[in-house]
Amino acid sequence: YESEYLFKNGGQDPREGDPRGRLFALFRHPVDRVISLFNYLKYADWEPTYDERNKDMTLKEYAQSDIIEDNWMTRRLAGLSDDDVITGQHLQVAMDAVRRKILVGLTHRMEESIERFERYYQWKYNVNPTVQEPCRESLMSMGTNTNANAVIIPPFGSAEYTLIMERNLFDLEVYKYAELLFQEQSTFVEGVPVGYRLEDATCSVCDEEEQLERESQMFPDEQSGELPSMNLRRV
Repeated sequence: YESEYLFKNGGQDPREGDPRGRLFALFRHPVDRVISLFNYLKYADWEPTYDERNKDMTLKEYAQSDIIEDNWMTRRLAGLSDDDVITGQHLQVAMDAVRRKILVGLTHRMEESIERFERYYQWKYNVNPTVQEPCRESLMSMGTNTNANAVIIPPFGSAEYTLIMERNLFDLEVYKYAELLFQEQSTFVEGVPVGYRLEDATCSVCDEEEQLERESQMFPDEQSGELPSMNLRRV
């Protein structure tokens, strides 16, 4: 399912007829997201959005510049470019796309969000649960692909915080709506047990190891690389 059809053709992909799939997404507070991006793009010169001017800017200077993110989330959900004028109508389109097509997760409620994704899509371990579960716990606690530099969020009401908010008012509304949907969508997984990923989980790695063990017992010479011994009898 391509995200461009969230806001075209009534949410339908004309190649697929009437898709009934639902995306899943983790929403981050827009101010936190903008500040994290500001810090990241100070050194990420491989990114297409990298701008040399950002390298030596303070956060306040960035918030007052023309390179700050401007309602990025709303624009993407409503099918707008970075240069299009954004209106309240576009906000409604974006919110409607979230409501109809997205299973909402929140980054500050990561464990609960991932648990809900697993229950909704009924994901189960099928490689090696004894390894996958600790890996999951590690990702929940430490994350992956995270910004190496500490991200410091200025206090609410500060000049920097206020400037960033003013440039992302539509995104703030989408985020508030996502928080509301997160509460409402708890009904989507009613009846699906917590920890569903472990229900009747399978281990394909274990199966392969058992198969190799059986084969080694049936053909010990082949496993050792030696030619099988042969008892010859003169006829």
